[in-house]
Amino acid sequence: MLRLDGRDWLVDRVEDGDPPRALAKPARYRLRLHHEDGREELGAFRRYRPDAPRLGHSFTTTEDGQPVVWEVVGQRLEHDEQGEPFLDLVAERDYGEFEDDLPNHELEHAQAAREPGLPTAAVDTIRRAQEAGLNVELVTLDPGELPDWAAAAHYTDTLILEEIEDDLLDMCGVGRDAPRETWLATVKERLATDLERFRADIEGEHMEIEEWDYLDGRVFASVGTIEDESDPDKGHGWMCRLVDASALGAAGFHRVRKLELDAA
Repeated sequence: MLRLDGRDWLVDRVEDGDPPRALAKPARYRLRLHHEDGREELGAFRRYRPDAPRLGHSFTTTEDGQPVVWEVVGQRLEHDEQGEPFLDLVAERDYGEFEDDLPNHELEHAQAAREPGLPTAAVDTIRRAQEAGLNVELVTLDPGELPDWAAAAHYTDTLILEEIEDDLLDMCGVGRDAPRETWLATVKERLATDLERFRADIEGEHMEIEEWDYLDGRVFASVGTIEDESDPDKGHGWMCRLVDASALGAAGFHRVRKLELDAA
């Protein structure tokens, strides 16, 4: 795993030569829950971010309404059906729940896909994404909450260049050969447009962003490829850029690396 120009890259292979050449792809990961009886549950592919799980990371799921603690105990390079690389993270039971040692409640996409109360359409979306090797981005709104669009617009309008990661610059279409003094304006313009289109979609026909009611709250999802993250016309791009910029956070949405669906 390499971080270069503000983006995480996964080295797929190293070719012989003078000098040797490393071939890398934008980093993705997937969590694998390994049960003691040999069963395994696979999460959806996610792009690797600074807050992605690592070796030793603990999280909880629920079984029969009770918390179950897991720990990431292994990682390996794997390839999907299209031959694209990803980091396969293996998690096993930790049993911290018996010691009252619970990390923040976090449910993986694998848990979401089998949660009995989750709408069928949501389960189907997650499973289709997994089978197609696509990435999933998820955000939620708490019960009774409405998006604060004005706060999100104000947040994007007051961004400064030092707050913007290099990968977000790329996703917003900033050309590195362009004068530096134009970069911030380009990012703000793209995010403002993203916010308008995201809002119009979730308040309209949901042509790009899927939405479901769950436990009195709402869950929103986008599905796409790495390339879609930089596409100005794809809902997956809108959501990824707005999440990375923290604009959706300013509006009251919560990014869900682990889908929080606890019924308790």
